[in-house]
Amino acid sequence: MSRPHALARVRLREGVHLRTGADRVAARPARVLAATPAPPAELGTAERYQISRITSEFDTPHWTGTWRRLLASSQSHEKIYQTPEFFRFLADSRTSESDQFELFSIWDEHENKVVGMVPVRISDLALDARVGNLSLLRVRRRIIRILGSVPMMPEDPALLQHLFAHLLATFRQCGAVSMQAFPIEMHARLDGDRRHRPLVLHGWRACHTIPLPETVPEYLAKFNGKKRYNLTRQYRLLEEAAGPLELKRIDRSGDVKELVDGIAGLSLEASACGEKTPRDYRVLAANRLLLSYVLKSGDDVIAVISGSRYGDTWHVHHIYYAERFRHLSAGAVAMHSALQNVIAEFAFTCADFGFGEPRQTFASTHALQERGHVLVTRKRSVARMVFGAFVRYDNWHAQCVRVLRPLAQRLLSR
Repeated sequence: MSRPHALARVRLREGVHLRTGADRVAARPARVLAATPAPPAELGTAERYQISRITSEFDTPHWTGTWRRLLASSQSHEKIYQTPEFFRFLADSRTSESDQFELFSIWDEHENKVVGMVPVRISDLALDARVGNLSLLRVRRRIIRILGSVPMMPEDPALLQHLFAHLLATFRQCGAVSMQAFPIEMHARLDGDRRHRPLVLHGWRACHTIPLPETVPEYLAKFNGKKRYNLTRQYRLLEEAAGPLELKRIDRSGDVKELVDGIAGLSLEASACGEKTPRDYRVLAANRLLLSYVLKSGDDVIAVISGSRYGDTWHVHHIYYAERFRHLSAGAVAMHSALQNVIAEFAFTCADFGFGEPRQTFASTHALQERGHVLVTRKRSVARMVFGAFVRYDNWHAQCVRVLRPLAQRLLSR
């Protein structure tokens, strides 16, 4: 019996198992003084990053300066759509209440500064399940488009998930967050999200780009002798058929009429040029974003190249040409001439053609980048089922085309 009492006395002297109120008060200061200060608690993503809507203040000097600082580290291939100039274009060209756009800032409590700015546009996405020319089902859903596709903020998967949740909660009428040209090499950032599901509409597709050298001779040196001869011959044959050629650069508001007239001269509807109006082109030019070309012979329009510019990239949106000169490669001649002007007059490092397969491909100059139209939906939602069904149908249809088209060609060749 003596040993338990002895052990109790030892513990009592150490102040470990004191139970009386007076002894507890006396013991507490000694324990606090002996303790090591605990590290600050780690903030959760929602507590660390504060997302705020700042659309009404986007044109103030404070936010414009912050915006340009963040643009310098943007990882988007379409940085032009993340710029203050493009956001101002959206504001100036807005024609209806349904055309909604917003700007969000991201404040980091750890860094005590703004670490992200995310411009978005609210619009409809039209989905059409087709078999050849037959439309089986058409659906229009409201979506949130992240301009530039890659959000302009720190590379943190938890923050990306927080952004998706915030946008879908803010715009409850929308079924998905859209990133229209998301690079395939960044797809891992979308993994591990338990609240949302990413879908790739139309699959991962190749985007054609041309790295631009500093001088025209360096650009021409990328072609072998036969290709250089063919390009010169194409230009000569087109000029013999159409007359002396003149390439006109369109990058100022005063030149927009010539661009619009050029489009009309090729009998193109406004929808064929991305539904831009003459006013849209003037606003783009006023914000120093427009860079297009018109190839003419006298008063005849031979070809039109619709494009825009920002930073070190020239974005080519459409290449149009007169059908009567199709056999003379009018589009390729116009593109080749425009590229030489772009290299000679600007300091661009890349020409970006976006999605699509150009009719004239210069394998020695083109570089392919895979991107996809990524839709992020709530994991349990009607939108997920609708978008998921269209993605599955689209994948099935593309597989059928890949299998059946060669068979049909072989049958027709017999």
